[in-house]
Amino acid sequence: MAQTIMIASASLDSAGPAERLGQQAGRACDAALRQVARALFALLAAQRRWREREQLAELSDAMLKDMGLSRADIDAALRKPAWQRPR
Repeated sequence: MAQTIMIASASLDSAGPAERLGQQAGRACDAALRQVARALFALLAAQRRWREREQLAELSDAMLKDMGLSRADIDAALRKPAWQRPR
């Protein structure tokens, strides 16, 4: 004698309210994590720009001239906020 076992399967389209709420929460969490990651990358980029500007300020005028920069260029860059990208 063979027994037949019937298994009910639910499709994704017929997900109940709890499943839909869980999916929405997952998407919201993903979006929040993406925003945090973007903010972190922006912060790291600002830190890198600040460090580069500080390093340029330590160079001699002759070295700056070799790169086509002047002390006034570096002073102007140092006055900019760290989050502002160079133009």
